Amino acid sequence: MLKNMNAASAILVKFLISLFSLLVAFTVFDAVGDNQPIAVKPSKHNQLLIANTKLTLNENQAHYSFSNKLSYFIDKSSNLPLSAVQKELSDKSFTLIKKDNVSLGYIKSVVWLHFLVENKTSNVDNWLLIFDYPLIDEIDIFFKQEDQMLWQNQLMGDSLKFHQRPVDFRAFASPIKLKKGLVTEVFVKIKTSSSMQIRPSLASTQSFFEDELNKEMFYGVVYGIMILMALYNLFLYLAVRDKSYLAYVFSVVSGCIFIMALNGHAYQYLWPDTPWLANTAIPLFTSLWMTSTALFTQMFLETKKFAPKLYKAINFLIAFATFSVFYSLFGEYQSVIKIATGLALLNGILILSTSIVCWRAGNRFARFFVGAWAVYGLGTALLVISRFGLLADNFITHNSASIGLLVEIIMLSLALSDKYRVLNEELELQTLELEHKVALRTQELETSNAQLHQLSRYDALTNLPNRRYFDAQLAQEWGRSLRENESISILVCDVDEFKSINDHFGHQYGDDCLKAVAEAITESLNRPADMPARFGGDEFVVILPETKALGAELLGIKICENINALAISQAPDALHKIVTLSIGCATLTPDRTNNIQQLFALADKNLFKAKKNGRNCVVSDS
Repeated sequence: MLKNMNAASAILVKFLISLFSLLVAFTVFDAVGDNQPIAVKPSKHNQLLIANTKLTLNENQAHYSFSNKLSYFIDKSSNLPLSAVQKELSDKSFTLIKKDNVSLGYIKSVVWLHFLVENKTSNVDNWLLIFDYPLIDEIDIFFKQEDQMLWQNQLMGDSLKFHQRPVDFRAFASPIKLKKGLVTEVFVKIKTSSSMQIRPSLASTQSFFEDELNKEMFYGVVYGIMILMALYNLFLYLAVRDKSYLAYVFSVVSGCIFIMALNGHAYQYLWPDTPWLANTAIPLFTSLWMTSTALFTQMFLETKKFAPKLYKAINFLIAFATFSVFYSLFGEYQSVIKIATGLALLNGILILSTSIVCWRAGNRFARFFVGAWAVYGLGTALLVISRFGLLADNFITHNSASIGLLVEIIMLSLALSDKYRVLNEELELQTLELEHKVALRTQELETSNAQLHQLSRYDALTNLPNRRYFDAQLAQEWGRSLRENESISILVCDVDEFKSINDHFGHQYGDDCLKAVAEAITESLNRPADMPARFGGDEFVVILPETKALGAELLGIKICENINALAISQAPDALHKIVTLSIGCATLTPDRTNNIQQLFALADKNLFKAKKNGRNCVVSDS
């Protein structure tokens, strides 16, 4: 079995390494900056096509892409005026794009777009030109209708303060007036230090805001889950003081801010008046995320123990990621983002490899890491591949990295929860062992005994108070009843023929039976002061303060009826076909002539009578 697992792990490693190698190849290809999108070469036919192609608006459509309607030109000098660009268009230097997006990687040149729009609808004013990529530095739009002489101009970009945008939108949207029956010519000048990802579209204002409302709800859910994961594990850290939880919290927070920056929400809501931070956030929080995830991996997976060689490699990665944090604050953006991207790829491959090694070495929590980083790597790969047109650039692929990171965060949170659960179970076992030793210890261990007493108030199987806690509460209620001259009752409940249940069905079935009985007893109680407890084995007790004998008997009957309603199968050799209870009731008014032992003796006597009377009944002195 171990051999098969090793073979499967080896296949998984080879597949994921191939996947990440493909991702590296795409990233390097994207970073070169001279690659061209899928386009029609500027032949004579293409020149005529560019000149005659225009986007026609009709009444039946509210959202338009620019597939086969958009041409572009790369201004390598980066300083051509509009008049010179118009000449380039006349000289047939523009190239027609077959797709609805332009992906040119990290280039420093200015890119000019050109398209024509003819409006055949009655909608004139309510149109928006949209660029759904929030990391563009400058978008300078020039548009002129055929009945106009002068060009109108609109400037946008994340190099400007957010409130300077014509529309409060996480990316970029510019209102444009399109007169009915006329053709509007549009030139767009784009300059950015980020990746040149251009996907323009034209939409009516109503259609735009309806689409964005749905997207904002999606993003809100993503950010909300991330924040909840961070807060949940922050509380766990405060409870257990395990530093791996704190590293995870920093990882989630930096990852969340990175995704918000990538989608434009960070600039919109967190630092709208700081363009410098808007242009620095992506590499900065990518580097912070790498640093915290690598530290989290080291601490949580105990890589020094399970993967010592990879432990040293991750330490080197942490050092480089820390350098990248500081370099992102002062370095040139394109070199910073390339370094951060390369380190992020190395970070993913290294952590995934470490997770597999630790899993094979016996670390059960590492399996969550394997799944989490595989999903995140797949989501990132889908995003990059879609940028090159090998997959459809739709809502899923556009947000695949965000979705992958969200799934990764959830799975890592499950890993932390699983570790907390395991540690909690180990703590319970240690508590039981310590409880046994406390009785044999001398007076010097009384302080430790008091702490363990607090941890052992409830029964682990049924979640009811245990015998110790019950005795303390009964003594307290007895004293109060003595002072107030009030009666007090108890019910002693015994599962009929429980040994037959265990012998026939097994102990797991017996445990499930006890839990169901405990739950039914609890649900039968009407007052907060009434306290059920597991007395031991298959025996339960209930304290009923200020309760007369008749009231206790009626409650006992109600409990029996509720147990019967569960219809839990009993062993074939038992008296009844379903699991039943026998209940003995006892009621006393505490005074100087009686005590708790007499109350229990009376209840035990009545329980014996109930067993003798055929079980599944209540016996009281009322």
